[in-house]
Amino acid sequence: MSIRSIASRVTASVTSRTAATAPAITAPPAGLKKGDSGPKVKQLQDGLVKLGYLTKAQAATGPGTFGSLTEAAVKKFQGDQKLPTTGFYGEQTAAALKKALAKPTTPTTPTQPGKFTKPAVISAPSPNSDSRNGANIDAIVLHHTGTNNGKGDMAWMRDPASKVSAHYMLDRDGKIYQLVGDDKRAWHAGKGELNGVPTDVNGRSIGIEIVNDGSGKTAFTDAQYKALTQLVGYLKQEYKVPAGNIVGHKDVAVPKGRKDDPAANFDWAKLRKGIGT
Repeated sequence: MSIRSIASRVTASVTSRTAATAPAITAPPAGLKKGDSGPKVKQLQDGLVKLGYLTKAQAATGPGTFGSLTEAAVKKFQGDQKLPTTGFYGEQTAAALKKALAKPTTPTTPTQPGKFTKPAVISAPSPNSDSRNGANIDAIVLHHTGTNNGKGDMAWMRDPASKVSAHYMLDRDGKIYQLVGDDKRAWHAGKGELNGVPTDVNGRSIGIEIVNDGSGKTAFTDAQYKALTQLVGYLKQEYKVPAGNIVGHKDVAVPKGRKDDPAANFDWAKLRKGIGT
């Protein structure tokens, strides 16, 4: 037998033993809430990390402690699963987490360098921006414009008197307009928090406006989902944005309930599948 064959068998054997001994990440029993601590909370955090709702770094700030970051991640998971966003890890959330963790792991190739390239954009500069003051981009915030009139929405965001803007606007036909450069701070989120922590959301995020009236009855178009997947996939890759920091305006606006976008019929699962999270 050749040395190469022996080496291959040894490698295969080690890989097999490692896979066999690696503990599977499973959902803990229901009944966890903010303030709890212990191995069951750590088990919950491991599951949220695997699904992209927490980063390993975020989980490491309070391993085994159900703090604000874990609560925010639970709420985001609940929202994506169409469950009440209470932040309490109850029976329904536990069942949904168990089901999600049982699915085969999504391949990571969509977020590997070179997979996503920046889609074609149409330049439409807005004066409504300022400096990020050195803040790094680590979040992406999605909005609906509140109308189905892309031309009017763009005019409003380019009007100095409106004092609002976003980095990108996606029209109904899937065309992407860039109003503010990524390096600038656009004015799209207002007073807010990220993962339960008060912060200047505008200073650290990319804002994307999707042309939709926000009624929950007007469908987001296939062209918009296609363009949004390419754009968010590129931005996530380019700025190493954690999956848990790809959020809606309603997730970051304070006080809670101040905003409801993107609308309830926006398909988060479709977007997350497209970008590989």
